[in-house]
Amino acid sequence: MVPDNVADSADVDLDLLRSSAREFLAERGEKDSVEDLARMDWTGLLVDESLGGAGWLPVETVVIAEEIGRAGDRSAWFGTTMAAAALASAPGDIRDRWLPSVLDGNVSAGLALAGDTVRVTNAGALRLLVTLGRNGIHVFELSDTTPRSRDDELLDISRPAWRVGLSGTEGVPVGGTERAAQLHAVARVLLSADSLGAFSATFERLVAYLKERIAFGAPIASFQSVQHRLVDLLVLETKARAIIMKAARALMPAELTGEAVELSAAAHAFVTSKSAAAVDECMQLSGGIGFTWEYPLHHELRRVFTNGHLLGTARSSRAAYADMADW
Repeated sequence: MVPDNVADSADVDLDLLRSSAREFLAERGEKDSVEDLARMDWTGLLVDESLGGAGWLPVETVVIAEEIGRAGDRSAWFGTTMAAAALASAPGDIRDRWLPSVLDGNVSAGLALAGDTVRVTNAGALRLLVTLGRNGIHVFELSDTTPRSRDDELLDISRPAWRVGLSGTEGVPVGGTERAAQLHAVARVLLSADSLGAFSATFERLVAYLKERIAFGAPIASFQSVQHRLVDLLVLETKARAIIMKAARALMPAELTGEAVELSAAAHAFVTSKSAAAVDECMQLSGGIGFTWEYPLHHELRRVFTNGHLLGTARSSRAAYADMADW
């Protein structure tokens, strides 16, 4: 059991990290380069310090992921950070060739579940692709001739999704099945945190809007029926953050545990199944402005929808949880 004073100190540190990340991302604006984030050491949060990273810090990485989603960041931070984690445990020659450039943000990388055709974001600029599967971790060096096409089914125009064809392309193995399962667990939690951040931004904007919007001589936020719906959204945000942080803390040991995999699947299933509907509820409560395509809410809705299809769906995470749970 962690002493209260230690836990309180850790919470203060995370709050400081969250506020500084939010301020930095607000000043950064709509850049799509990952190099600025690399200069903050955010690409090395899952890489040992001896290899140029910040250490194995899944909790801090989750905080950054939430702020990335909240800001609507368009960079390949997620894929680059996960690729760096995979390369950290790769054979020495492969690690030395790629890891420094990935950590510096000079090489844009992606992460996907193994398959002949994989789905990633920002694939137009990707040079390196890491896949996770039952055969372990593989790294693919992408060329200009690698088949890739925009995946318009996922609708995200600020952070487009792509389909990349890997059939006939030889990947280099860089990790076994246990390491692949560990990184898949981390990736689930990070995507969940990104979706939470997008929803949190939507919800905060909604509350501010309803406090100012007047109907029948009173702020809309003062109506009891509206307040009940806002409370439901607040409870959802709180529950989502709680399960994500619990999953992140379970990933803190360097060794993979069954609890960590279980909690990552539970967090991903919960957030993925709820986030798009929650953002849609914010759209309904926003009235006419919520249905305007230029309104930021639409980008957040597309972001959470895309996140829910990149590394499995809510259904696949529920199935994974059911397989692992001790009934």
